[in-house]
Amino acid sequence: MTALQQLPTEALKDLTATGARDLVVQCFFAAQRETLARAAATLKNSPDEAGLKKMVEGAVRLAFRSGQGDFEKPTKTSLAKAVERLAGQAAAMGTPPDIIEHHRTQLARIFAALPDEG
Repeated sequence: MTALQQLPTEALKDLTATGARDLVVQCFFAAQRETLARAAATLKNSPDEAGLKKMVEGAVRLAFRSGQGDFEKPTKTSLAKAVERLAGQAAAMGTPPDIIEHHRTQLARIFAALPDEG
């Protein structure tokens, strides 16, 4: 999924918590890539695609850890906590509000597709 595109409905079919986690990583990556693209004129050294992917996955792993979640065994609850932390980080890093809101909307669709826990 690239920034400001709609998540295809077929991506939500038979979604598992691990699949949702992978979509969270993709979503956060797309948001940061779009942010960097918008800021390209003012940035001298922005990370390459591989560097950005590594940074994003590290940020998502840390967001899980700080919410007492497990990146390798995500739950609907731990995903929601991680996403809230990531939204705060994105805002602090200068991600424009329209990008954050767009991705929150997409992530809400992901969470709605997950079965309830318990």
